[in-house]
Amino acid sequence: MAVRASARRHAQAVFQIALERDELEGWLQDLTVLAQTVDNWDFAGLLNAPRVPMRDKQRVINNTLGEAVGPLAVNLISLLASRNIADLMPDIVDQYQRLLDGHREIERAEIVSAVPLDDDQRQKAETLLRQLVGKGIRLTSRVDSGILGGLVARVGDRVIDGSTVTRLREMRKDLIEQG
Repeated sequence: MAVRASARRHAQAVFQIALERDELEGWLQDLTVLAQTVDNWDFAGLLNAPRVPMRDKQRVINNTLGEAVGPLAVNLISLLASRNIADLMPDIVDQYQRLLDGHREIERAEIVSAVPLDDDQRQKAETLLRQLVGKGIRLTSRVDSGILGGLVARVGDRVIDGSTVTRLREMRKDLIEQG
């Protein structure tokens, strides 16, 4: 919980800077590069190691990222490295993307299906959900064979359950009530 709160605070600060400077997309790109770099366990381990002097961490950061991202992004990763929490970057990117989506009135949605959806099915589901919520949609999908068939869609706090397993449960409940 504290990790998520810390990531959220850092993302909010970055978002505020990006908004004031009208650099929302630039920051998203820089944060993505930082997260991909920290995805390397050796690099993240070095930045998070309490015994590695900050001057050494700073040298590695400048050599690795100095040209790839803006100076403020280098400052951010340096700050995280000074606190040995550079591995927060992926969570910061996620929180920043949430803030950006909210700013752009884009709602996050997830579709769960029993089998992978093709592009046409994904597009139709996205269009339907967009019409339902009246906003743009950032759609993710995953497969869960446990639902047997159909779809389960989650948009914000709404759940639309059209799964076969739920329909079978409802049929069972109706049969028990009738019989």
